Amino acid sequence: MKFAAQENLVPGATFREKVQHLKRLGYEGVELRGDHLAERVQEVKAALRESGIAATCICGGFKFGLLFPNKADREESKAQIKQLLAIAADVGAEGVIVVPIFGGPQIPDLSPWKTAVELERELLVEQLAELAAYAGTQGTKVILEPLNRYETHLLNRLEQAAEICDRVGSPHMTVLADFFHMNIEEADIAASLRAAGRWLGYVHLADSNRVVPGLGHTDFKSGFAALRDIGYAGWMSLECGVPGDPLATLARSLAFMKEQLSA
Repeated sequence: MKFAAQENLVPGATFREKVQHLKRLGYEGVELRGDHLAERVQEVKAALRESGIAATCICGGFKFGLLFPNKADREESKAQIKQLLAIAADVGAEGVIVVPIFGGPQIPDLSPWKTAVELERELLVEQLAELAAYAGTQGTKVILEPLNRYETHLLNRLEQAAEICDRVGSPHMTVLADFFHMNIEEADIAASLRAAGRWLGYVHLADSNRVVPGLGHTDFKSGFAALRDIGYAGWMSLECGVPGDPLATLARSLAFMKEQLSA
């Protein structure tokens, strides 16, 4: 398993400075923000080559409108995700993290035919199949992320995201496991990771209080052991707060994570 951090968590006036800091601290990858990424692709590629740090995936930077009621919004969302999937290929990243929707349903409840959530699931499968097919042309993946109940009503647990992947049935889709969200939603983090093993392709790290691992009470040891058991060898990227001196905090957290991984 390889450790990374989102670029916005690392101090530095430029992207080059950020990845140089990550390299010195012992991280191997950087998770890219999708915002305005198209405008800085050459800067990113040059800094990655120079530092030896790898791009892991792209997070955010598109319209979260896949399940909006207006077709134009959905088409705009898909177009933006496709653009980022192509950029991911260009910079050597694995793919794009996709959250289907934040908050509650926006499409109408058509009971007794179908509820809003049933309609959302059908609509989501159709659109993810299209996006996964495009990702296949780029050699990248759609990375589906479940969130906790306070951020979305849809896809709160790994098993729910895995079910969507089963229905799409594409090798260009995978599931993201986020330790912060799992700490809220999963009865047993280690068991949920093992059960989702077939589809698991990316990991976000944050402690119970949504700061760096080691400053809360999440049991990373058992979670990391489960990842080893299923043969997971991919990226684990920080998505969390970094209190205090960010470089010192990132260094301490990496040491803590490596200790938990080897325990």
